[in-house]
Amino acid sequence: MSSESETAIHSPVGSSRPVRRVWLKRLVLAAIVVVVMLKPADWLLGVLAGSHRRHLLRLEPDAVVPHRSGEFDYVFRTNSLGLRGREVAESKPAGHRRLVVLGDSFVAGVGVADEDVFTEQLARDWSQQDVEVINVGRAGTSTIREVTLFRQIGQRFDPDVVLLVYYLGNDLAEVLEEETDEELADWQPAGTLRQLAHFWCPNTYLELAMRKRRSRATDANRKRTEAEVVAWIRGEAVASAVEPDLAEARYRDLPEEVRARAEDGQLPGYRYLQACLDPQRLRNSLDPSSEFSPKAWQRTRDHLDRLKQLVESEGASLVVAVIPDASQVSEQALAFNRTLGFDVEDGWLDRPGRTAELVTDWARTAGVDLLDLRLALGETAEPPFFVEDGHCTPAGHRAIADAVGTWEPVREALGILGETDVGQ
Repeated sequence: MSSESETAIHSPVGSSRPVRRVWLKRLVLAAIVVVVMLKPADWLLGVLAGSHRRHLLRLEPDAVVPHRSGEFDYVFRTNSLGLRGREVAESKPAGHRRLVVLGDSFVAGVGVADEDVFTEQLARDWSQQDVEVINVGRAGTSTIREVTLFRQIGQRFDPDVVLLVYYLGNDLAEVLEEETDEELADWQPAGTLRQLAHFWCPNTYLELAMRKRRSRATDANRKRTEAEVVAWIRGEAVASAVEPDLAEARYRDLPEEVRARAEDGQLPGYRYLQACLDPQRLRNSLDPSSEFSPKAWQRTRDHLDRLKQLVESEGASLVVAVIPDASQVSEQALAFNRTLGFDVEDGWLDRPGRTAELVTDWARTAGVDLLDLRLALGETAEPPFFVEDGHCTPAGHRAIADAVGTWEPVREALGILGETDVGQ
């Protein structure tokens, strides 16, 4: 066979290699173009959605979320800032005074409808006094993030008084779980691929992380099978560096009726999850040992000092109100916490605990007025706390509004004159 015919026979096979190389180059080029285009798109996403700020503050603007359990059924709504309460213009009208309230889920009003949150009740009570109340509470926060919330949101409202609501039930424990702004600046996800994704498209990564967090939060309170609950607890245990088998065993040790309510979505997931992961959590928050308290209190005190300095630099006054845990007011709540597996003491019904003493001592030394809400919440005609959920009932919020509304340091700083008019 001639060389010409051999060439004709073999050329199609030989030519397929260059074709494949061309397509491979095109695919690589297309991939590079897509990756390069993702960067400006990610930047634009961050600008329009405020991804980094929303991830830092964990606020969901204009949210409408049904909250249901065996103890309440209401809709949790947020305003354009992702906070509970009415919309308030940043610019303060002439002659008006403002109270900014910082805190966790007790300030955010978990468990009660919009109109029952104590900040909304105060706003109604003072509506004729030219006093505006701005709720800057966020569920799941500690003193660390409350400083950030004031710096990024609260101070924009030009407050005259800033009320920090300190919750004895978990603030001291959460201050060790929440990262400071400086620590967050150096944060990066675990794993090489995740780190690369976060490095190239940080805003997209954070948006996906926030979506996952919302999904997990919703999933924790729906009706689930025992296997689903156990899988959730084990996953949270791994994330919290807790032995999964031990966390699962604690759940299975709960009374059958408690597990049934948990699986039916009648018991908020975080309540039994915390007990499964750390039975000492309540004690560490309310009445910590000398081994636990030094580091936690140091972080707390540092941020209390920061907040005071920041508030006063804005020309406002800082005051503090201390909310007890339900175990310090209600025998039923104390007993239920024991049922969940928390390490509790009957004596908590009669004494404030070590953390309350530390906060009180700090306030006295710093020259900050402090309101202890244990007495007000212990004298309500109706139960001030939901026994199983642990947050304040409408009656509890009314008691807080009355106590704050009649507190002279706040009334004087806001220029409220005349007879006490709360609750009208």
